[in-house]
Amino acid sequence: MRLFKTTALALALAFVLQGAALAAESLFSETRFAKGLYYTDTKIKGYSKGAFVVLEGDDVNFRERAENGAVLKVLPRHSLLRAIKQQGDWLQAESDGMQGYVYAPFTGAGEHEPLTTEDFAVGYAALGEKFDEQQAQEKLGKVMKQVIDKKTKASSYTYKYVIIGTKKQKITSIRVFNPKYITMRGVSVGDSAARAVGQYGVPDAVVYGAGITGKTIYEYFLPTENKKQRLRFALDVDKDSRVQAIILELQQVKK
Repeated sequence: MRLFKTTALALALAFVLQGAALAAESLFSETRFAKGLYYTDTKIKGYSKGAFVVLEGDDVNFRERAENGAVLKVLPRHSLLRAIKQQGDWLQAESDGMQGYVYAPFTGAGEHEPLTTEDFAVGYAALGEKFDEQQAQEKLGKVMKQVIDKKTKASSYTYKYVIIGTKKQKITSIRVFNPKYITMRGVSVGDSAARAVGQYGVPDAVVYGAGITGKTIYEYFLPTENKKQRLRFALDVDKDSRVQAIILELQQVKK
């Protein structure tokens, strides 16, 4: 059983489509998107609900306009696109915050891949483990900055390529900026977002324009035995669709 279940909601709530009613074989037919349709968390800022598709072709042109529009960029297989509306055989979509058009037959519904606890650990640390400062220094070098919150007993340790967050001496977050320290599924900093989507499947939430204009955050979640907590795996992607950082985090679930 897959860990992430998609929701087949009425597509009329997600899209404002022009023209006559869609045919049964339309790209936006509810049948085709029953497994690939999902919605972002409504609490996420800077992003509205939408359905996503994944490119099934190699080196697909992402154009300024339908058909003969200028090529904005060339997208690899597995690139994730937010579908906006369909115009004949062309799909208006958003790629890492950039809007354009792609030939609709090259797209398809995305699949979710089940994460495991191994996806939330790197070679030197894992979420929930006790933080060993000496071992971390041997692996990561000298601490460049340390911040301690005496009230919450939370701390942040900044190294050259890694930031580790702790609470009560246990690791609660890991942010990695260098592929040397990443061992998960072969996806690392510098890889394309499409490669990451190909490895991990369609994310549970996507935030365009998060923090810095042009930045995209892809988020994957894994429930834990403790219903009040979940594991968050996130990819920090730049405007050129390249992974800039990988974030592992133990989150408190908000009701």
